[in-house]
Amino acid sequence: KQWYQRRVRETFQHYFKRINLSHGVANSGMAGASNFEREYSEISADITAKIGRIPHLFGKEKNDLIGDVEVLLEEARDLIDQIEVESHSAGGEQRRQIASNVQNYRRDYETHVKNLRKARMTYRDVSGSELTYADDHEQQRSDLLGNEHKNTMVSNSERLERSSRRLEDGYRMALETEEIGQNVLNNLAQDREKINSARNRLNNVDSSLTQSSRLLNNMYRRVIQNKVLMFIIGAIIVFIIVLALYGMLK
Repeated sequence: KQWYQRRVRETFQHYFKRINLSHGVANSGMAGASNFEREYSEISADITAKIGRIPHLFGKEKNDLIGDVEVLLEEARDLIDQIEVESHSAGGEQRRQIASNVQNYRRDYETHVKNLRKARMTYRDVSGSELTYADDHEQQRSDLLGNEHKNTMVSNSERLERSSRRLEDGYRMALETEEIGQNVLNNLAQDREKINSARNRLNNVDSSLTQSSRLLNNMYRRVIQNKVLMFIIGAIIVFIIVLALYGMLK
């Protein structure tokens, strides 16, 4: 029981240490590298838990678990390479921080490889003591079978933790998307009000221009009328003068 409690505590301490490291880069604004680091932290925690289970298994079960760990190690190495590639798009302090994290990840990867190599050659008894294959396998196997259910519980607990975290991330992303959509709707509503206001101003200007045009037309007609009236009056005066001169001369 003490060994089981210690293994659970070590696994979760290692897991949350990786989570904190991933969040450190996420705050730097490099979203791509942050996502890769979060995936690496999950895979690293899974590798640690599975390597801890290898010494308790035998035969096909042990070989299958070793194969799973090797696949996870390949994925972890690919993620480290991707994080390093993403760091090239950062600048200044961010790039140095990510480069430092990559070095830590590579050291962590080498530690996993060494632990896997060691786990291949050893197994543990109920008290947690390391034994070699030169010891009495059958006696130790009967003691270790009782821990299989505990290891399954640890693995299931880790899976539930990862699933819960992914659900929380999905829920947070949904809330952020909803907030962004609401902001977009608010901006569209404001733009619509501005457009309506501009349209009203244009209508007012058009109405004013129409009234001005009518006023100018009226003024133009009056000017023409005045000119015609003056021409008629002038013609009458000239005609009167001509008649007067004609009467005087006659």
